[in-house]
Amino acid sequence: MILCIKSLRYIVVVTILAFGFTGLAQEKTVNDGVFTEAQVSAGQVVYDAQCKTCHNMRFYRDTLRSWNNQPLLYLWESIMGTMPADNPGSLMFEEYTDVIAYILSENGFPTGESELDPDNGMDTIAIVAP
Repeated sequence: MILCIKSLRYIVVVTILAFGFTGLAQEKTVNDGVFTEAQVSAGQVVYDAQCKTCHNMRFYRDTLRSWNNQPLLYLWESIMGTMPADNPGSLMFEEYTDVIAYILSENGFPTGESELDPDNGMDTIAIVAP
């Protein structure tokens, strides 16, 4: 019985720590200026050429709402894996990142000094609904 209680305590502590660290990992949100104006400008060019014919900004506002409180990296990976619809994954990583910056900007999120980078902290940036 004592062994079972100790094991249960261990499991509870490990679970709390795991979920606690997950919560702490998302230190920023898209409200914190996590992309640059240059990325927005570059993203608009790609958006106009690759995305605009199928998706308007209303689509992305609803998309951001459905990804609320999720890491921005998850949305980036989803878009990269499914878009453009006729050739998923065909854009360069930087182009996908710039399009995300443009979408965020068009939905009212502020630019900042740091570039958005899927290899550097994008998993710690939480999406918030516009």
